[in-house]
Amino acid sequence: MTKSLLIRSIALFIVVTLLASCSAQKRFHRRLVGTWNIERYEQRFANGDNEVATDLGTITFRKNGSGDNDISVLTRGVRKPDNSDFSWNNTTEEVTIISRNTYIAKSWIVMENKRKKQIWKSTTQANVQTMELRKAQ
Repeated sequence: MTKSLLIRSIALFIVVTLLASCSAQKRFHRRLVGTWNIERYEQRFANGDNEVATDLGTITFRKNGSGDNDISVLTRGVRKPDNSDFSWNNTTEEVTIISRNTYIAKSWIVMENKRKKQIWKSTTQANVQTMELRKAQ
């Protein structure tokens, strides 16, 4: 194999890889658009305590990268209302919610990515949060 053929092959591989990852990211973006019910929210604390809440409310992702949530956050046994607007973006493996006014504003690692169900995890200091979302009808 000549040197120029090797360089062309490597360049073609890089271009194909970039195009494939961009299209996967866009597919995931389109999949997220809409309203999702937060079916389950679990928080594991560094000391070993665990909190689980169900049916916390909804989170809506819009096509333009904005969104809002209508949830009641559970923290240390207390539910707090959380109605906020936010912006969001995604990669193929992560969703980042950006806002100063919502408890869920952070980067979430996507553990399960299906059309009707999502499972995300995140950490805050030594605490681990898991959020299970189901697409609203």
